Amino acid sequence: MKIGLTKKDYPIRRNILDKVPGFEYIFLRNNNNLFHSLSTVKKIFLRKKIDFEGKFFFYQKPKIDILHLYNDINYSAQKWVASFETLVPRFLETRNDHQKTEPQHIYNKKTQNALKQISKKNCLGIISISQASANIQLELLKSYPEFKEIIEKKLSVIHPPQEIIPRNSEEVYKNIETFNFIFVGTQFHLKGGVEMVEVLKKLRPKYNFRLTIISSFKTDNYVTRVTEKEAQETKETLKKEKWIEIFENIPNEQVIELIKKSHIGLLPTWSDTYGFSVLEMQAAGVPVITTDIRALPEINNENCGWLIHLPQNRLKQALYFTNAQKDELKSMLKAELEKVLENIFANPGQLPEKSKKSLERIKENHDPVIFSEKLNAIYSKA
Repeated sequence: MKIGLTKKDYPIRRNILDKVPGFEYIFLRNNNNLFHSLSTVKKIFLRKKIDFEGKFFFYQKPKIDILHLYNDINYSAQKWVASFETLVPRFLETRNDHQKTEPQHIYNKKTQNALKQISKKNCLGIISISQASANIQLELLKSYPEFKEIIEKKLSVIHPPQEIIPRNSEEVYKNIETFNFIFVGTQFHLKGGVEMVEVLKKLRPKYNFRLTIISSFKTDNYVTRVTEKEAQETKETLKKEKWIEIFENIPNEQVIELIKKSHIGLLPTWSDTYGFSVLEMQAAGVPVITTDIRALPEINNENCGWLIHLPQNRLKQALYFTNAQKDELKSMLKAELEKVLENIFANPGQLPEKSKKSLERIKENHDPVIFSEKLNAIYSKA
């Protein structure tokens, strides 16, 4: 069977590419997509951009059996599947509905037409990578009752696969003199990096530890709204700290090696669709401290790690939409993180058990073989 892919980015490699053994995966060219071609023509002749995000329509049809999209909708007759991290369709009209104190959606024809495409027989299924995202999808369907039942039947939740990363955890946690923390996140500010460092600095006089930061310090324009200049200033300031080691844009193999040398992972994030770094840490037997927003409480818990509660709406999105909400979030994040760290330093004996539980969780919930079987079952509907 030939599976067509439209992108080569990390989510595709993580959730779709080569996940079913024996299948052929084909990367399609941009000019296969009519919407992309129209956008290019309009930009050249009219000097205007057309928003084609989230939309795919075959213009030059390749020889594939199934088109597997990520966050996108297919408008052609080709049989297709879509995986998603928040919801589909991911349009400007839908993608921010959950990012409000009280989530709400405004009915519109564009979204209605996209949901109509999902309800057609050539759509074999839509796959949410978490229950939290599935709940956001179900929330959208409440506004379109004509499609609700049929799309609900096509909706499934399949958490990403994760291979076990071998290391001798028993030896790592024996007689710890200096705790090694690790933080992995492209957007340092969005992932709670600033609050994390503030708390660790406060605890430095009392405990021995080091922090490894893997980040390119990219900015985000929808949560923290930190400028590029501010992000670079943060990075340069952190480079002066002797107890912090910073890595930028390193290959995943090197990331894994740094994880294997660590005792505890950190992802005190404000916002996250999933938390793939958490899976890699747990797969190496590294328990993680995370917040409890979106999918994170599905992949982390008090048995295998530590959860920091943040104020959030009913769709598990952290509340950061006003200055008052941001101030409360920062305050609670730092206070809760400090409590967790104090507990760890006072009771290091809990680390080996949480390490063991982390591995067990990955084996039980992210087995690549089971993932492949579930994905193949959806493809088999073709």
